[in-house]
Amino acid sequence: MMLKRTAKILAVVLLIVVAGLATRHYLLNPVLESSSTSTEVLFSAQLPDPQGQAQRLSQWKGKIVVVNFWASWCVPCREEMPELSELHERYRANDVVVIGISTDELDKMQAFSQEVPVKYPLLAGDYDAIKLSELLGNDKGVLPYTLIVGKDGSIVKTYFGRVSQALLEETLIPLFSRK
Repeated sequence: MMLKRTAKILAVVLLIVVAGLATRHYLLNPVLESSSTSTEVLFSAQLPDPQGQAQRLSQWKGKIVVVNFWASWCVPCREEMPELSELHERYRANDVVVIGISTDELDKMQAFSQEVPVKYPLLAGDYDAIKLSELLGNDKGVLPYTLIVGKDGSIVKTYFGRVSQALLEETLIPLFSRK
């Protein structure tokens, strides 16, 4: 009887450990997107910039686009912004643009952009940004969530959680030679 109970407890503990390791692996590793996710929804979106002016995301169609979903309250989001700014500036000549889409309301994003200036376009999406991020593969609701869209409009790679400039460059640099 005691052995049976101990075996059940060990089985439950083992199941929890395996589930935890699988979740950790899934969250920390970038995921290649399948061809079923379309960027049509991205390029048909229109969101306000910090000045409140509606910006069509289609203006960046045909470029390599690094789309970063973030929020002002998200510490990892804030930590990666200097590297995203540097990436935007460094590869501008290679037709790379970084776009930050905030899940905050416009007034919160405006206040944040005054406090923490970045060198790439910021847009406010509130609930629309959350839905857009889900439609573009963020099935976990994680922030930050970053995707790289190739010049052809296909999703090349997605990242859950904080990214670094070096990590993004591993995907971006090979895209420069693609037509």
